[in-house]
Amino acid sequence: MATARADEPVLLDPQGPVITALACAVGTALFLGAGGACGYVVVRTVAEFGDTGAGWTWAGAGLALLAAFVASVGWSTAVSARAERRATLQLAAHGVDASALVLAVASAPPTNDHHFQVRLLMRVSGPGFAPFEYGAEVLRYQFGGAARGTVLPARVNPVTRVFTIDRPPAPPTPAPAPAPAPEA
Repeated sequence: MATARADEPVLLDPQGPVITALACAVGTALFLGAGGACGYVVVRTVAEFGDTGAGWTWAGAGLALLAAFVASVGWSTAVSARAERRATLQLAAHGVDASALVLAVASAPPTNDHHFQVRLLMRVSGPGFAPFEYGAEVLRYQFGGAARGTVLPARVNPVTRVFTIDRPPAPPTPAPAPAPAPEA
């Protein structure tokens, strides 16, 4: 018997139109350039199959595989960028304001590009959806100020359970000390 199950929550890093356009341009350039190179190498390898010996055949096959891999990375980059932008726009259109209560904070290993991270366990709640808990590794420079009990602003798509969280509010600035009264 099949049971209906709600989608698993997904923390989305909102993507703007400029980043999307750049990622799509790079992905398309990789796909077209490497795809063309792959086609050229395959045609040349097949045309010269018996003429130059087995050395060119293996080199041509290796170059064709490398070019095909780079073309697939380009395709994946463009498709992923469009999907993230689409999810960002859907969240903006159909999302509801919510809050994420930080239940626990722990250190996490750095990212591949050496940005320090923290692991947050949060309970996300708001109107139109059942509250859920979610653990995520986020960048320390953005969320390092979050502590247990911190409430983060969130936006949640109640249907897909895709959500974003915002940085914790900045601590209030201390009020300036009153000026001393002039002596008479």
